[in-house]
Amino acid sequence: MDTATTSNPSDPTIRWEHVIDRINALRRGLLAVVVALLLGTAVGWGVADRVFEFLAAPLTTALAEADRDPRLVFTHLSDPFVIYFSVAMLLGLLLALPVLMSLFWRIIAPLGLGRGAAKAFVFVVSSTALFLLGLAFGYWVLLPFVVRYLLGVAEQFRYAVTIREYLRFALRMLLAMGISAQLPLVSFVLARFGLVTARRMLRWLPYAVLAAFVLAALVTPPDGISQVLVAVPMLVLYLIGVVVAAFAAPTRRA
Repeated sequence: MDTATTSNPSDPTIRWEHVIDRINALRRGLLAVVVALLLGTAVGWGVADRVFEFLAAPLTTALAEADRDPRLVFTHLSDPFVIYFSVAMLLGLLLALPVLMSLFWRIIAPLGLGRGAAKAFVFVVSSTALFLLGLAFGYWVLLPFVVRYLLGVAEQFRYAVTIREYLRFALRMLLAMGISAQLPLVSFVLARFGLVTARRMLRWLPYAVLAAFVLAALVTPPDGISQVLVAVPMLVLYLIGVVVAAFAAPTRRA
């Protein structure tokens, strides 16, 4: 009889086979992310000029309303190419985001979040939607206000805003809002793992305030108004994360 080799849960060969299967699955997931990013970038290249025009609208609109020339300038011959390629890569990242979050789910789900297509779908949709909401807040609320405020401060000076300078400025703020919008989801995941609790997050609130203003100082111009406009939404998202952590905490049964 050969029963000893059929089902031995402590057999190291079985464990290594499981590890190899996981590595192969992650490799396929990474390949899918790279392919999605490349395809998204290729698609984005075809519309990069229109997307940059859309991104620059808060500035060009404010300049036009102030009776100033709304055209931006460039100082290096390669700047337009670099700008359009950067915009195309940003669009590629947005299009690849669901694939990236699906891979992230496959990494963390076996650690204690449970499996199932429904849970994976909710996680991917939630993370993507939160990121897009953060971008929308940054574009329609934060960026126009900051642009108008800074133009008002510089009213007495001549200006020459370069396309590279503006794109760097805008992307820092937009990506900061998009990433910050993930805080409630991050709180949910950490609470489900038992790594944080709502009470602990409330004790960390003073440090969260400090971190929010430090991050805001890194992504905004050196003026207090812009930093407050970035830091306050981060703190609101942190407090939402506290509420989410309170509901997501695993129940303990006696």
